[in-house]
Amino acid sequence: AGGGGGGGGAAAQDPGPPLPQKSRRSASRDLQRLLFGGLLASAAASPPFADATGLKCPGMSGDKLRTCLREYRKAQEGPDAREEIEDYRQQVEQPGELITLPSGIQYREIQTGKGRTCNVGSACAISYQVFRLSSGAYFKYSSGGRPILLFAKGFGTEGQDDLGSVYKFVLGDKFSLPRAATVAINGMREGGKRRILIPPQVGWVSEKVGPQPDTFGGKRRLENHKDEPLLLEVDMVVVKQFEDDGSSSSWGDVKLDKPFALPAPPNPFGRKIAPAPSE
Repeated sequence: AGGGGGGGGAAAQDPGPPLPQKSRRSASRDLQRLLFGGLLASAAASPPFADATGLKCPGMSGDKLRTCLREYRKAQEGPDAREEIEDYRQQVEQPGELITLPSGIQYREIQTGKGRTCNVGSACAISYQVFRLSSGAYFKYSSGGRPILLFAKGFGTEGQDDLGSVYKFVLGDKFSLPRAATVAINGMREGGKRRILIPPQVGWVSEKVGPQPDTFGGKRRLENHKDEPLLLEVDMVVVKQFEDDGSSSSWGDVKLDKPFALPAPPNPFGRKIAPAPSE
């Protein structure tokens, strides 16, 4: 009985005959599928952005490489980055409300002041920045385009020790401002801020038109870009109101046939592109 029991224990522990070599290989493949099937499927679902060495889109060229890199950048940026870009455009390129005057002059009301009102004949003091438009802004003023600084007063740019300095003028005096700015500044209040689109034909048409840059670099940049549409961003600091004697009102008489349309963007292929529609 003891021998039988021993024989039974041995039979229970017997692993049985060895598997054929083919069955072992099949089982090994099944195990690999179980372990790595999910990883392989997920890798196949997304583009191979990088290999083990960190090389982006390895083994690709031409259109496939461009498509892969574009998808890689989108994956890196994510929705948060796109929201940040839109926020930047709203705050820097498209601030405030766009207003088109009956004269056709356009400006953005970035901040509404609460102090005294600047009218024709008022003595005003402003801090300002003058920008040219990058190529991205050629399509439409309201659709933005990053402004590039030409010159300024009161902001400490170009190493100037002029933080808080102001430009003083009487609104409506000939050559005190570009004619487009005279129209757009009329009605501003102390503490207000406007960004004015200055068409070249009613802008810095001569060296007499103020304000003029204080630095050599600013003067050179204005000379190079005065025949382009420019942006004048004005902070109204102080207004002193006087009775208008009527002698200065003609400088602000501006009437465009229609709102100024920005020129067509540069075209490397030489084809003509129609100017952007006005708002």
